[in-house]
Amino acid sequence: MVRLSTLGVALAIALPLVACTRHGGGGGGPTPIGQGPPPLGPGVSVDGPSAPPAGAPGPAAQGGSPSGGPFFVADATRRAVPILRADAPNTRYAALDRDTCEAELTRRSVPFVRGEPTEGVMAPVRLRGAVRGVSIHTSRSAKEREKSIYEIFDCRLVLALDDFSDLVSRRDVVEMIHFNAYRPKTQNGCTQKYWGLQHCAALAIDVGELKRKDGSVLNVDRDFHGRIGLGTCASGTGPSPVTPQATELWSFVCDAAQRALFNVMLTPNYNTEHKNHFHLEITPDAGWMMIK
Repeated sequence: MVRLSTLGVALAIALPLVACTRHGGGGGGPTPIGQGPPPLGPGVSVDGPSAPPAGAPGPAAQGGSPSGGPFFVADATRRAVPILRADAPNTRYAALDRDTCEAELTRRSVPFVRGEPTEGVMAPVRLRGAVRGVSIHTSRSAKEREKSIYEIFDCRLVLALDDFSDLVSRRDVVEMIHFNAYRPKTQNGCTQKYWGLQHCAALAIDVGELKRKDGSVLNVDRDFHGRIGLGTCASGTGPSPVTPQATELWSFVCDAAQRALFNVMLTPNYNTEHKNHFHLEITPDAGWMMIK
């Protein structure tokens, strides 16, 4: 078991408080919104179990994988819960160095180029095509996105997004529109105390919309239907009112949590600063997950 230390709890509580402000376009997002160990396998295997059909609820009480015990157990009374397995994807990804991470992206055929040196970012990359059939970008024009700082990701976050894209693409999502991944501390990407983490390290992304093949859009601000204080992915909680769009969005979060793709997942249930997006984050050296 990966233990949750007192320091870990403190970090889990404090980190998200400085990572995001309400977005309205600063990042260009929608206004309302391989002899040796085997290669790293994605948290959600392409050949693994199919995702639930559209509209199916996400897991409630705990997270895990079909081949082992749970990665975590949800507890609405705690701000962070311990990661129970050392093979959790978020833990494995966060521990990678740059060369190993980029080699894994290449093995997975993720279209990327090494990014320009970016202050605070260990392994900057830029995406150069769809990931598992999902185009991940801000709402800026294609020309602007070529050089936008908000399109810079740490390689380790992209591994988690590769898994997440596999999950949502099974439900016909083809586009994931975000406000930003990298955001400097001058734009509330983090504080000096947490330099090297969160958006300042391009280890977090704020997703505002997901678009499907049929042209329909799932907008977090409009369609999530949560309430501040609700225990996201905890037993007995869900959207109100219940709609197909809200159920789908909750399912995306909770299915990703079940697979331990990210360390931090914040939704509109967390606070007003997150009312219009999902904050998805990889946190190095964390033995915990925070799903809010």
